[in-house]
Amino acid sequence: MNNILRIVKYLGGAILGIVLMFVLPGMIVPLFKIQDAFIMEIVYVLVINVILTAIIIAFGQKDVFKFSLKSFKSTFVVGGVMTAFTVYYLITNMYKSIRDYGTPTTDGRFIVLCLVFLAVGAGIREELLTRGFLMTFIQKAFGNSKASYIVAMAVSSIFFGLLHTSNLKGVTDPTPIYAQIIYAIGVGFFLAAVYLRTKNLWGNMVLHFLFDLGLMVYPYIYQGRSDLDVLIAEWLGSNIILKSIIITVVSVLIGLFLIRGSKFKEAE
Repeated sequence: MNNILRIVKYLGGAILGIVLMFVLPGMIVPLFKIQDAFIMEIVYVLVINVILTAIIIAFGQKDVFKFSLKSFKSTFVVGGVMTAFTVYYLITNMYKSIRDYGTPTTDGRFIVLCLVFLAVGAGIREELLTRGFLMTFIQKAFGNSKASYIVAMAVSSIFFGLLHTSNLKGVTDPTPIYAQIIYAIGVGFFLAAVYLRTKNLWGNMVLHFLFDLGLMVYPYIYQGRSDLDVLIAEWLGSNIILKSIIITVVSVLIGLFLIRGSKFKEAE
């Protein structure tokens, strides 16, 4: 009976959180009467973050927000593959940006809003929703076995990939976005493994934010582009679906390696 109640509690909490995340912001944000679409989008994301935080705490999972400097630093060690790519993209794209443009073609206000949106949207919201909330609640529902952790990682990662379907709006060619959805599932599984090992969501948030910043600093901040489908196509080149599948397979394998045997026992 206790097992059934636990499953109902946490799966019910997961469903409740997702429903409220989709319903409440649309009711609350218009009350602010914000005219700027970019600022409205930021406020929308902030409301989602508040809702998720409230549900996590209400269900007794405030440990999701625990912080220690040691585990924070270990995020970048455990997630070394992503850390390496992040450093590479930040350095090369900043060099390319300064070489080609000197200073950004966009104004200071846009740069600040872009950085804020990347931080509260990609960094905080996506990690809070998929790793901090969904992964935690699914794992809690099904117990403390390795199988339940892997199921929680897989489901939250698929959800993470599907979040990117919102990028299909207004695109001329949906294929690059389909590729993004596919490789996001793999990256999500990898980030779930990093979070399982470190138990520090803040580290995940910062790593996620810096990775996205490394990719976007040149086209978004320096060029002022917003054609995400074209940018993904340029980044992946030819055979983008095949490449995205390879990224996902490799990411999942690395994630499984990170939680192998004794490493999983340490993370429990």
